[in-house]
Amino acid sequence: MKTFSIRFVLFCAIALFAGAGFCRAANDSIEPAIFPRPILCELSADYVPLVKIAIASADADAINWAERHLKEWYGKQTPEVIAHQADVAYLGDEEYEMEIDEQGVKIKARTIQAVRYALYSLRQIAIPKRGTLEVGGWITPKGTIKDKPQMNFRGIHICWFHESEPWEVERQIRLAAYYKMNYAVVEPWGTFKSNVAPWLSWPDATMTKKQIKRLKAIADDLGITLIPQINVFGHASQARSLAGKHATLDISPKYQPLFEPLAGWNWCLSNPETRKLLQALINELHEAFGRPPYFHIGGDEANLPSCPDCASQPYSKLFLEHIEAMNETISSLGARTMMWHDMLIERGDPRWSGYVVNGTKETAEGFLKFPRDIIICDWYYGAPRPSYPSMDYFKSQGFSVLACPWNVTNGTIAQCKYAHNAGIMGVLGTTWHRYFGRDMWTIYYTLSNMMWNPNVNIHTGETNMLRVQTHIRQIGWDMKLTNPRQAGLYYDEIPPEPFLNN
Repeated sequence: MKTFSIRFVLFCAIALFAGAGFCRAANDSIEPAIFPRPILCELSADYVPLVKIAIASADADAINWAERHLKEWYGKQTPEVIAHQADVAYLGDEEYEMEIDEQGVKIKARTIQAVRYALYSLRQIAIPKRGTLEVGGWITPKGTIKDKPQMNFRGIHICWFHESEPWEVERQIRLAAYYKMNYAVVEPWGTFKSNVAPWLSWPDATMTKKQIKRLKAIADDLGITLIPQINVFGHASQARSLAGKHATLDISPKYQPLFEPLAGWNWCLSNPETRKLLQALINELHEAFGRPPYFHIGGDEANLPSCPDCASQPYSKLFLEHIEAMNETISSLGARTMMWHDMLIERGDPRWSGYVVNGTKETAEGFLKFPRDIIICDWYYGAPRPSYPSMDYFKSQGFSVLACPWNVTNGTIAQCKYAHNAGIMGVLGTTWHRYFGRDMWTIYYTLSNMMWNPNVNIHTGETNMLRVQTHIRQIGWDMKLTNPRQAGLYYDEIPPEPFLNN
């Protein structure tokens, strides 16, 4: 039996693809691969029919989940699912083992989450039986897969802009789950239809509680937890600053006192009505998202105060009291606060040369008094650096830290490796407005692989882009898409000019 083993992937990387997660056969064919790349994956060149899947799990719901989703994925040719007895007590919460041979597939996984991950891996390597007009059955390579993640928190940050449609957010959630991420932060940009303050969003806002409930049900079923975000400091406009829009003030100018006079970019921290409103919004969003264990408050890229009341008192005191009040509200809900890092270190401090720094001496001093249950989301979107000193700084101050890269592939790889070696909480990747096109596949492919196992070598060549396109198509089947605009990497066959070479 010819075997393609990840255990000799370094040889393949040097000779062929710099660690693409597979090795070529002698006839130069493309071999199957799984994203994120498993710790151990030995796949044969021999394919066997996929007709029976035996699952050993301590979770009573695992078999039902498997039967339901296998029917969704494989239709009339769904393999039979049976329970079998095996020791699974030694396996971790997200760890699984899978054997595939002529007798069928055997999965060992203690939890339903690990069963999900095993079946996601199997779906990526199973293909329709060949030589027929229509799908008449399924085949899969024989082999052994043993896998578990190396990072506990593996998240993606998703923006819901005015232009975003619910299906786009759903597709990102589904792709993140398929690539074995376990958290997704969803940030509305003037799109949350609030009952507490309906005037905060654009009149045609699409992030309704009905949509949130629907997406949460999908996420829960697929094994990914949704986390809400509302900005409580900068980005108070809930619209992109370069666009010059303000989701509240452009329509409802009577609410100007809640915001700093200069473009309304910051919330006015000295106004007691601001705090009352934001605390009510936190309660409302947290409830709408099903009371998750985390809540993101943003807190990045704020301006100096232009309000005379804010300017007349120590801003560090206002900043500290404001964040403490938000954190107390979130803690009372049984959740932990997450926030961006850049206002918490001082611009001009030589320790952060070349790094992302937007804070002042006052905000940096105020930060040192923050409660230590706050999670710092340390974002950096540039090229690789030899070190990421702010990660170490925040950790040394007693905070949990998440590394937050964006769409620079080598930078993402370097940050994830550094985060893993530094022993921080994990990674929260970002997408911003790059949730389509080439950025979509490089972000999700790179992030998922590096979150799962930061020690692997990955390759962003055309073959892996085609694999990601295959996975996006599978997700489209799950969503029952019929509109060509909702398929593929771009909305249209001919992308806008700026994206033709991107």
